[in-house]
Amino acid sequence: MHRKRIWFDITNTPHVNFLMPLIRYFEKDYELLITARNFSETALLLKKNDIDPLIVSEYKGKSRINKGMGLISRILKLFYKVSKFDISISLGGNYTAIVSRLRAKPSIIISDNDISYKTPAYKFGTYFIFPKYFSVDNLDTKYGVKPEQIFKFNGFKEDIYIADYSPDADFMKQLPFEEFITIRPENLKASYLPKNSTTIVPLLFEKFRDENILFLPRFNEEKIYAEAYNNIFIPDVPLNGLDVCYYTKAMLTGAGTFAREAALLGTPAVTFFPGKEYLTVDKIMIEKGWEFKSRSPNEIYKYVKHSKKNPSMHEQSKKVQKEVLKIITDIISRH
Repeated sequence: MHRKRIWFDITNTPHVNFLMPLIRYFEKDYELLITARNFSETALLLKKNDIDPLIVSEYKGKSRINKGMGLISRILKLFYKVSKFDISISLGGNYTAIVSRLRAKPSIIISDNDISYKTPAYKFGTYFIFPKYFSVDNLDTKYGVKPEQIFKFNGFKEDIYIADYSPDADFMKQLPFEEFITIRPENLKASYLPKNSTTIVPLLFEKFRDENILFLPRFNEEKIYAEAYNNIFIPDVPLNGLDVCYYTKAMLTGAGTFAREAALLGTPAVTFFPGKEYLTVDKIMIEKGWEFKSRSPNEIYKYVKHSKKNPSMHEQSKKVQKEVLKIITDIISRH
């Protein structure tokens, strides 16, 4: 009997945490092929999870021309290197949607990002899984996505992997202090940010001189921000992001994933994202008071000083994971 083969493509660091529960669940009954893009800490985190992916292409830069050329180049490489699979699963889906269509195979695309460039995914993808808050109003008129291609779940994408999380009792041994806040910079290389975007990380370092800081730079060139301070620690190896969110007093991030993870684990979460548009999922969290949005170091400092931890939403996360696994299993069973 033919054992179905699922292709997972992982293109960014946050995708590792998200896709690992799916990989562990489906590896029991299916053959898996896992590809990855050599970007940020993606490959390192996969290896930390005992996954040895097929690396296909690297990050090509922020400009639209370079990104476009990088997209085409990687699609061609994937087409030749990934020949045998029955269905693909990815977060975002720009690569898998096209390669799967060229191979006449179905693709499952999961996303909570209603800002970033996803035209190839929506034009060529087969099935789409979104949080219930995700706005799908223009997907039919703009991209031809039909209602029967869309599946929604009652939660956030971070719930799917937080469901399996249990704190590492030895995590704090990796740090030189007992209490700390965490700062993660903006992703200034992201194409969805305005071209004149700047970082406020140096201003935050200056403001939080009275706190121990775990600094998690995205890129090596950002390490220079911390050189003048003795209260800042930069780890030599990638840390488990959920452990960071669980143990930190507060999570301050220039993007959204860490903020949503921290919020669901009951940790005060600040996003200083520099873009004009926020993801719908972040808007919902901000409206609920689970995330605090500001680019003002003074406002952020006051919020952190007056915040305290809340109970985690772990049980709800387990329900969300179960719901999403059932959606994917049902889709696979159609083929």
